[in-house]
Amino acid sequence: MIEITASLVFSLLPPRTPDAHKGMYGKLLLTAGSSRYRGAAQLAAAGALRIGTGLVTLASTERVIAAAAPALPECIYLPLGESVTGTIAASSLPALLAAAEGSTALAVGCGLAQSPDTAALVLGLAKHAGCPLLVDADGLNLLAGQLDLLKGRAFPTVLTPHPGEMARLCGCTAAEVQAAREDSACSLARRTGCVVVLKGRGTLVAAPDGRCFYNTCGGPGLARGGSGDVLTGLIGGLLAQGLAPLDAAVCGVWLHGTAADACAARRGVISMLPHELLDDLCTLLAARGL
Repeated sequence: MIEITASLVFSLLPPRTPDAHKGMYGKLLLTAGSSRYRGAAQLAAAGALRIGTGLVTLASTERVIAAAAPALPECIYLPLGESVTGTIAASSLPALLAAAEGSTALAVGCGLAQSPDTAALVLGLAKHAGCPLLVDADGLNLLAGQLDLLKGRAFPTVLTPHPGEMARLCGCTAAEVQAAREDSACSLARRTGCVVVLKGRGTLVAAPDGRCFYNTCGGPGLARGGSGDVLTGLIGGLLAQGLAPLDAAVCGVWLHGTAADACAARRGVISMLPHELLDDLCTLLAARGL
């Protein structure tokens, strides 16, 4: 395995030129949130903005957007229909596919919740979205048993499971995943043709060609709801900016973990909150002139 280091990460993050404009730094379409998990969409969008994505569009229900908009005026918002269970309605698929055509990456899953409507959305996006795709959280749960859809995609895909989600994708137990983390990640990457980010202590990033990277930063301060949503925003934002899927995942994982370590030192492992690590991300990037 290859260790993810600061020198590797910053070699993949080019400085911005004086003539930079927003159109040069990607358009991320983020499909996230439900009535129960409104904050997940906001955390992912904030991560995408803080990693420098040129334009971030949050596509969700009116209630999710109403919660996010006051805190994130920099976002673009695409209101979608809401199902009777409080999720994004399946009837929103055509609007999402149209929006994906004008995007440089699509991230789906954070706070989406599981329902017949969201199942139809995730499967439809996996089949037909015309851009690179990142799938997280309930997006992964809804793809379990449908992994052949990913193998045939014309655009690259990144999967970001925690051990429980990984177990559902692989048809085994979380304990079995944890007992063979590298084998699990590499096997899923080969099977699907996707980059796989297996989260947890020593997060792994596996590529379909057999390469596997491991991360040594990050810690128990990330063991709370919302941490993975921020990571989705970081990786999705880098993917939208044109980084190769493997590079986006490697950079996002390391930046997330390193910022979390700094946040834990500042706020405390017990008390830190996922959104607070974005302040430390800013400090980390600024120290490198980025």
